[in-house]
Amino acid sequence: MSKGVRLAAAVTLVVSLVPTQPTAGGLGDRNHLHTELAALASAHPGRVGICVQDPTSPPICVNGEQRFSLQSVMKLVVAAAVMRAVDERRVALSDRVTVRREDLSVNIQPIADIVSERGSFETSLGDLLRRAVVESDSAATDMLISRLGGTKAIQAFLGESGLHGIRIDRTERELQTETDGLRWTPKFVFPERLEQARKEVAEAKRQAAFEAYLTDPRDTASPRGMVGFLHKLAAGQLLSASSTAHLLEVMKKTVTFPDRLRAGVPSGWTIGHKTGTSRTRNGINGVTNDVGILTAPDGRHVAVAAFVAESRTGNEERAAMIAAAARAITAAYE
Repeated sequence: MSKGVRLAAAVTLVVSLVPTQPTAGGLGDRNHLHTELAALASAHPGRVGICVQDPTSPPICVNGEQRFSLQSVMKLVVAAAVMRAVDERRVALSDRVTVRREDLSVNIQPIADIVSERGSFETSLGDLLRRAVVESDSAATDMLISRLGGTKAIQAFLGESGLHGIRIDRTERELQTETDGLRWTPKFVFPERLEQARKEVAEAKRQAAFEAYLTDPRDTASPRGMVGFLHKLAAGQLLSASSTAHLLEVMKKTVTFPDRLRAGVPSGWTIGHKTGTSRTRNGINGVTNDVGILTAPDGRHVAVAAFVAESRTGNEERAAMIAAAARAITAAYE
């Protein structure tokens, strides 16, 4: 045996004795997972869209191109736009902000209780971002949008980032009042005046406004577009490393609707997410959403976007469908 042959044999032996490194984790039987998600969607009495994407493969989608109202999921997109502004040194999370009565919005806004008690509330831009994502505070969100220059600035951020299939057209003030057949007016910062105005809208007009909302392309996303946003965020392709880490940490603290994606995530996994929910009218819920980034025990991220629109079931059934999707996704990871 020649010296060269002996050397080659020795190298082969050494290589064979080295333990094989495990393949990086990801979604396993993709066809089976798609079948499971499609079955969940078809069994639900409503319109369902789900997309999931692991770090290295294309997304798996059911009704991935259809449009769904974002509702409060838009607050996560706004938060990402703020973090981009931080990266570009246009704002800082430490910037001081004063919230006054005229800055309040509608519906869910815990910050309104502080303003009602104190008359005004001084805080930071970073605190507003946390409140928008973690508590789904609409006043905090609308102030962030204003600070960035309006919803056109949010849409510009999406375009500059190469993200498609997501639209942010209105503030929470505008969206929530238009859905009830109203137009935003400053007097609505007083909740009792807003509720009185809602009561004065004719039933036929409110129903027409709700039906128009269900088909309105504004303030919507496709599951594919949303999972693309989440995938880029998790991969560090959207923001700087520090801003990515900060936003992912904020998302992990979300307290709204733990019975959706979070309920389907097994022990050993973690989740950062954002929920969104519309009103239910005449037995039809406009939309129930949850989008997030699941982190497997091996540290790799899986982006998930789940939307349930025009559902004729109750809160628990809609949440259970989303949780079941999370269970199917995590079970498919290997």
